[in-house]
Amino acid sequence: MSKFEKLNVDIRKEHGTSAARRTRLQNKVPAVVYHSGVEATALSVDKISLNKALRTGQMIFEVNVEDKNQFVLVKEIQYHPVTDEIIHIDFQKVKEDEKISLDVSVRSIGDSLGVKLGGLLVQMLNSVTIKCKPAEIPEFLEIDVTEMEMNTNLFVKDITLPSDVEMITADDIAVVSVQEPKQEVEEDVEVVDDVDVETEDSDSDDTSENSDEEPSEESAEGPSEESGDKG
Repeated sequence: MSKFEKLNVDIRKEHGTSAARRTRLQNKVPAVVYHSGVEATALSVDKISLNKALRTGQMIFEVNVEDKNQFVLVKEIQYHPVTDEIIHIDFQKVKEDEKISLDVSVRSIGDSLGVKLGGLLVQMLNSVTIKCKPAEIPEFLEIDVTEMEMNTNLFVKDITLPSDVEMITADDIAVVSVQEPKQEVEEDVEVVDDVDVETEDSDSDDTSENSDEEPSEESAEGPSEESGDKG
């Protein structure tokens, strides 16, 4: 079971855009914790501890507000459009003994029989929705692909679930498949004989040149014969 990262938080007494800007200058991130039936609580979260916690891939963290340890679920994160830094985060308070619904990632394990024969393992579903208590939330779920042969699928119902974890995603949705690799079709390319083309062009050029030269020879001989008769 996952161990929740602890976030260093403080209650924010000031509100508004200017107050949020001053909070960020202190290397902290403005935050709000919501809880049904209770007024939202404005917080500031240490920027370093927040980034470290988010890198774990977890979505539920432990915070201490007014000397009380609480579990909070990440509901929304706002990023700066240019620097991509976190500028605000919303949390939803959850009770330790109350089940909640959330998405967790799915990872394949094992070496597929079909892949060993040259097939491709394709994962179509990367996360599923589950329901459980905060302390029972798994970091990820596993699906064993070892026995998968060529052109076979595994579905949500084949995912290994820990005890006390309920699957919300429909059982008949495909998660992974082993597919035959696509064969590349070679196209026949018609090769043009450049030599023949050039020969034909040169022959036609020679013919045109000869036809142009013959009349000039006849005209050259004509005047010489006429001059001989006169003499």
